[in-house]
Amino acid sequence: MAKKMKSEFINREISWLSFNERVLQESFDATVPLVSRIRFLGIYENNLDEFYRVRVATLRRAIGISKKPIDPMDFNPDETLKEIQHVVARQHERFEKTYGQLIAELGKKGFKQINEKTAKKEHLKFLRDHFTRTLKPWIVPVIVHGKTPLPQFSDNKLMFVAELDPTKTIHQHAFAIIELPEKTNRFILLPSSHATQQEYIFCDDILRLFAHELFPSYHLKKVNVFAIKTVRDAELDIDDDVSKSIVEKMSRSLNQRKRGQYVRIMYDRSMPLALLEQILKKLKSKDTEYITAGGRYQQLRDLMQFPDFNKPELRFTPLKTVVHPSLKDGQDIFSQIKKKDILLHYPYHSFDNILDLLRESAIDPEVRTIRITLYRVARNSSIISALINAARNGKRVLAVVELQARFDEENNISVSKALQEAGVRVIPGVPGLKVHCKLIQISRKEGVKTVRYVHIGTGNFHEGTASVYSDLSLLTANVEIGNEVRRIFEFFENNFQRSTFRHIVLSPFSTRRKFSDLISHEISLAEKGKPAWITIKMNNLVDASMINKLYEAAEAGVKVNLIIRGICSLIPDLKKNKGNIRVVSIVGRFLEHSRIISFGNGGNPVYYISSADWMVRNIDHRIEVTAPIYDPELKKDLQNFLDIQLSNSAKARIVEKSLKNEYLVPPRGRVQSDTQNETYKYILAASRT
Repeated sequence: MAKKMKSEFINREISWLSFNERVLQESFDATVPLVSRIRFLGIYENNLDEFYRVRVATLRRAIGISKKPIDPMDFNPDETLKEIQHVVARQHERFEKTYGQLIAELGKKGFKQINEKTAKKEHLKFLRDHFTRTLKPWIVPVIVHGKTPLPQFSDNKLMFVAELDPTKTIHQHAFAIIELPEKTNRFILLPSSHATQQEYIFCDDILRLFAHELFPSYHLKKVNVFAIKTVRDAELDIDDDVSKSIVEKMSRSLNQRKRGQYVRIMYDRSMPLALLEQILKKLKSKDTEYITAGGRYQQLRDLMQFPDFNKPELRFTPLKTVVHPSLKDGQDIFSQIKKKDILLHYPYHSFDNILDLLRESAIDPEVRTIRITLYRVARNSSIISALINAARNGKRVLAVVELQARFDEENNISVSKALQEAGVRVIPGVPGLKVHCKLIQISRKEGVKTVRYVHIGTGNFHEGTASVYSDLSLLTANVEIGNEVRRIFEFFENNFQRSTFRHIVLSPFSTRRKFSDLISHEISLAEKGKPAWITIKMNNLVDASMINKLYEAAEAGVKVNLIIRGICSLIPDLKKNKGNIRVVSIVGRFLEHSRIISFGNGGNPVYYISSADWMVRNIDHRIEVTAPIYDPELKKDLQNFLDIQLSNSAKARIVEKSLKNEYLVPPRGRVQSDTQNETYKYILAASRT
């Protein structure tokens, strides 16, 4: 096959920014409750911070190595960085405008923001008490002057620069760096006697109001305080010293991350230029394209915790989870799984079903062994608690903990230690491969046989994200699948052992080949004039080889429907695709995270769920599991789910080369019904049949 040119792909970084723009669009949407719209601004900012920490940092490293393209799609890293800055600048303007509009709209509803200049006299005692109790005891400003080195700016945290009056200080041009205490509540509600009115203030402005009290020896009446935030390169350099354990290597790399290169600096645009230049000089930052002026409030990812003022109408109504008909209270979970395969849809079904499975396994006298893979878990995780209790109850428990799960490394090191102390056997991943699959295998003695109960999922074992991520879990006692999952855990224990899998598709060993073959089969059907179709739902579609295969299918006449939430490097509207590829992206209240892959297969459709996106890293450099769905009812369930996803949803955007993010259904005049609401209704109705 001829090599495709970069004109036949969308740059992955620009595609990701287009996805984040869809998140930003949710803050424009008048059908979304007002405070939830503000919180979407926080999600947008949080996403962008991570993008800079990882993707921009990677591109900058690439430039340091070579100016030539390192991307298999031939995108030049220098050109990509310039385009990123252009797109982010445009989005930032929209962000600031929208933020101002939403705060003003909130004020009209009686919820008014005040600052250090508009605070009323009756507020001052409360504000002073708050400053004295919760801020001042934990703040020690660092005075910077002359050749004094600048203290380390904490990565991705809100910092402040205090401009000191040169007539009152010992040193000319002195300033101070202030960092707020960890876990500071950013939004403070003021006492109110009005049932319909509420005033609130950023803790930043409380600091501004009383900052002069932090410098008693300077006798200052006022101190000007400006917000600043730095984002650092978060990629980890892990050495290959075989004398060190993986935990030692990870701990050292995490310390290095704190001193990573600055990849983004955001500052209050009202900061005096001379003061800004002093700071940048001490930061040794010369790349002005990564230095961005903003408003007085930085670190706006904190908007994700913006208060709802105890007004339910200002936020999304909490979802009442649906009880799966096979998992009602009092029913033995093992007998239900043994009776038939079960497919759970989160967050519509409760994640407590998985917790109950592990809790029951921990105390069931017939359960012998519990094996699990852990990529991301909640802090104070009930999953970890259940595994520890299982070990205490004499069960053999094995946990494969991926220590290199980005930004969860420290938590996973802590989790590993807690599990080991309780007697759990912990395997810290596989050398050279991230373990990203979501597996549980429970071995239970039933008579003279051992029955293996298996969980294969698309999302993490994380109670927090399970309430906001749309994911799938397959629970099965299928003998063949159970045996193959057992062999995967044997591979974790002995990496030199390789097995053949007839049911499970395992990265990095068979995923590319298996799905290339399935696409080829649809191509052969189309070439014979038979109906042929492919439907794929996943987070990211980036792998050039798989995209080329989908192009080949479209050219042959295969109907390809793609539901891609995030990055999509495939261009559906190429002329050679003959209109046979359609791509939509759904961004709404819940984060679409499930991966489903299905093929027409000549009238006998096949369905898979997976932990893997189609990216080089997932196909070739991670342990990922894709599981077939065999039960006819579950196949029908997945097809119904996909049909809802592909319907004229109010939250679906059209993905094309232009990256305009046009809605499938124009916002004006549309009803509030969307994909996720319809999915909830569908699952609720299914629970009653």
